[in-house]
Amino acid sequence: MNSILKRFKKINKVLIFLTFSDVFSWGSFTVISALTGLYLATKLGQNTVEYVGIGTAIYFFVRGLAQMPIGHLTDKFKKDKDEIFLLALGIVLMGTPFLFYQKITVFYHYFLLQAIFGLGAALNVTNWRKLFALNIDGGREGRQYATYETIMSLCTGVLSVGGGVIANMGDKYFDLVISSAGLFIILASFWILLIYLLEERKSS
Repeated sequence: MNSILKRFKKINKVLIFLTFSDVFSWGSFTVISALTGLYLATKLGQNTVEYVGIGTAIYFFVRGLAQMPIGHLTDKFKKDKDEIFLLALGIVLMGTPFLFYQKITVFYHYFLLQAIFGLGAALNVTNWRKLFALNIDGGREGRQYATYETIMSLCTGVLSVGGGVIANMGDKYFDLVISSAGLFIILASFWILLIYLLEERKSS
């Protein structure tokens, strides 16, 4: 029993929480990103492919342009409270647009939601990577990155199968998958807020 407790204490809980935040956020997004074109075809008509292309560009432009200011801001503060709360905010901004997908009736609705998602992703990526880098254990980098990738890949695979099967059951279920993915993404912020409660984290 004591050996189990010792092993549990040695587990890098910050990295575990960051991993599960990615499962909930980017894992869920990976599922619905594969379905977005099909879903929007019923909303935007025959030009959907073009609109998805433009929407993807808007997402990457917003994400790219926001990275440097966010990185510069977080580097100004020595402790990690700013990274934790900005990451949690970013996750909420990532998930919120998918709660409004059912309301899309014209292309600029989709473009606006993509811009919000891009800002959320910018807040997510910069702060997630910084927190992971600050808390990784020296000499165990390979194993800890591999553990992250293994958990992330397996969980995303399970989510993909479930999302695809449910979405194929009909339009109402398709709506359910998209909105549920948005809620799952928002719930990822819970794992980030747990990091704040860990007193032994290296980045504090």
